[in-house]
Amino acid sequence: MTILFTICGRAGSKGLAAKNLKTFHGFPLIAYTLAAMDLFKEQSSHQIDVALNTDSKELQKTIEDYPDVLLIDRKKEHATDTASKMAVIRDTYLQAKKIRQKEYDYVIDLDLTSPLRTVQDIFKLIEKKKEHPELDVVFSVVESRRNPFFNMVKEEGNSVSLVNASTFTSRQQAPAIYDMNASMYLYDPKFLQENEYIFNGNCGVIQMQDYMVLDIDSEEDFKWMEYIYVKLLEEEGIQDIYSHIPKMTIFSAE
Repeated sequence: MTILFTICGRAGSKGLAAKNLKTFHGFPLIAYTLAAMDLFKEQSSHQIDVALNTDSKELQKTIEDYPDVLLIDRKKEHATDTASKMAVIRDTYLQAKKIRQKEYDYVIDLDLTSPLRTVQDIFKLIEKKKEHPELDVVFSVVESRRNPFFNMVKEEGNSVSLVNASTFTSRQQAPAIYDMNASMYLYDPKFLQENEYIFNGNCGVIQMQDYMVLDIDSEEDFKWMEYIYVKLLEEEGIQDIYSHIPKMTIFSAE
């Protein structure tokens, strides 16, 4: 099986300036995503390509000595606040397909600002697609702490009502609700090439551990993630990623 991994990181960010260039516990933030991909490659028999789509020269420079990453310049129309990430992933796929001159079975995007993942999470993503080949997209989620059928409200004039009207008297009675944590997306290449919106297709999910921070969108997110990471290093899957980073030549001198 041939898999294209994509990493997308633009130069500008409204929430946290230059967040893609942050140093996280001694290593560039992107190192955690690359280490996850590298470990997956070691532990699987799949053929792997990795492509970074960015308009940041600094981000390109961070990994310029990592020969396995295909660098793709982000198009101007994809470098705005309103640009769809799916469009960026599609363009990355089409360019990689042309440059590498090969077909891909899956396209998997790992979010650069969501470093709290394990190699096993990636395997789970792929297994979900294998078990359900009819799925066009598989993405990662965590269990939501709030439920629109039970304890989320919306304003209607001078009063509020449940987001989804119901008569449930306990959260346990309500349907299970999940937050999309944006960490991982697996696309069927044909669907990716022909569609603009993930929910135009058949979607499946895999549940990840809830680390309390979905991604890094603010300085507060970043500080909190740094704080809890010390504790998370006691977990084997997280420790595996962190320990692997110095073994990658590009980051050994960081």
